[in-house]
Amino acid sequence: MPDKEIKKKVFVSTPFCHCSLRKIEAVKLQNYFLLNNYIIVNSYTDADYHLCVTCAVTNANIQNHINFIKENQNLPAELIIMGCLPGTNPEELDAVFTGKKVITKNINDIDKYFPDFKIKFHQVPEVYSYDTGEFYMFTDNINSLTYRDLLFKYGFSKTFFRQLKRKQQYQPFIKANKNYNTSVPCFLRISSGCANNCAYCNIREAIGKIKSKSIDCLIEEYSNLLKQGYRHFNFIAEDLCSYGLDNDNSLNELLVALSVVDKDYKVKWALNGINPNWLALNYKHFGLLFESKIWEIMIAIESGSDRIIELMNRHYKIKEVEEALLAIRKINPGLRINSLFIVGFPSETDEDFMETIRILKSIKFDSVTLSEYSEFEKRASAKIFPKVNLTTIRERQLLAKTTLQKLKTSLY
Repeated sequence: MPDKEIKKKVFVSTPFCHCSLRKIEAVKLQNYFLLNNYIIVNSYTDADYHLCVTCAVTNANIQNHINFIKENQNLPAELIIMGCLPGTNPEELDAVFTGKKVITKNINDIDKYFPDFKIKFHQVPEVYSYDTGEFYMFTDNINSLTYRDLLFKYGFSKTFFRQLKRKQQYQPFIKANKNYNTSVPCFLRISSGCANNCAYCNIREAIGKIKSKSIDCLIEEYSNLLKQGYRHFNFIAEDLCSYGLDNDNSLNELLVALSVVDKDYKVKWALNGINPNWLALNYKHFGLLFESKIWEIMIAIESGSDRIIELMNRHYKIKEVEEALLAIRKINPGLRINSLFIVGFPSETDEDFMETIRILKSIKFDSVTLSEYSEFEKRASAKIFPKVNLTTIRERQLLAKTTLQKLKTSLY
């Protein structure tokens, strides 16, 4: 009687990574190995292979990954570095690691390391969910919070009344979908890559040029997901608003098309990665969607100063973005607006930063992520002077934190 085949074991990790795109890819990698008769384990100590999916959006991420790689590369499990780091910082990675690497934009190259696999990576079905845990962007416990909970958390602030309105809007959604698990977010990836060229961005080379799915393809995916019972959708992409630039479509057309598909359902949408310029140009066309369907947006404003925005090579005017945000908040008082800001971009003055403080007060975001500026020598921002010293950056972060606390805005 032949010996029983011993299956290989794989551990897929995403340390220091909060990117939904990389998380989805990590789950797809697990499925890739499962389909090829491998076992997925929960620790590198039990694995034959350890695939580490990396993020390189900030210097802190990069350094954390470098240290992680140093600690893990000599363990019994063979380490394979995936994600953005191999494409953005190859010199730093090569200095500490000489093993196998796969860049985000070339993720199908994982097949080269497993040539005997019958199921290739591009043949693995799309993935639409992962364990978000307590990650604030994709977990919303508003339905479980009582009036008293909200009052205790926010006091009689404008945030309290906004959250109360959100809860009131959420209840009909829950009632209409009582037979479905509305708490599980569905991540629908509409494209990959980026068409922009922000002066500070470190990941553009790793993710590649924009590659959009066709509207017909996304209609089919969306229809199937509705049939499976999903009702809470997060539209994701590295560059959401450049969708369709490569195939004569547009985000506007896609949103309209999907609204026809779900006309018989009660759904909630989150648009994760809205470009401020797109919002300023298009919000008037989507008043009905913001009123009834768009539940949450993530918008990277980055600075409240037009001068800094121009240096960042981002193309919008703060006044126009502010007007758009205030307008959609008026259309839907319960809309959750999350935003990203960079502190300490080269040449940022106190006056520039006070413009950021002003926009924080004006919009009253539901959550804000403040990132310390990360400099990369190959990026255009490295050539902008003067630099802002770390002490000043810390002082500005403290001022922003104090401001957000007074506004009852969550800070990350």
